[in-house]
Amino acid sequence: APPTLDRVMRKENIHLITDSVIEEAVGDAMGLTGVDIRNVKTDEITHMDNTGLFVFVGHDVNNDVLKDENGEFICKMNDWGQVIVGLSMKTSVPGLFAAGDMRIEAPKQVVSAAGDGSIAALQVISYIQEQQ
Repeated sequence: APPTLDRVMRKENIHLITDSVIEEAVGDAMGLTGVDIRNVKTDEITHMDNTGLFVFVGHDVNNDVLKDENGEFICKMNDWGQVIVGLSMKTSVPGLFAAGDMRIEAPKQVVSAAGDGSIAALQVISYIQEQQ
């Protein structure tokens, strides 16, 4: 499993619920109080009381776009199929930048992916200017 998921699986106070969808988020004027969860294999609905919710949509990295016609990656990847980048989001291929969930050590959150995208976009502009 990717490092983020591996850390989550070792935490005793985090419970992963798979093969399920949220049927309803339940709350009041103060916020979320619980969720009704339906198992897609059994159709059983379970209510869970909680005041916080984090939805982790999948753990496989969607990296096929970085494969050549032979199915080989065009840039350096780690063992979990995540792109190896530095803080500037540069890959091992000049002019190729990666951001969001496909990069190493990604927090797997939309706000972080947006920040990565912003960094990568600025780096692309710099790269293009350097090439002229």
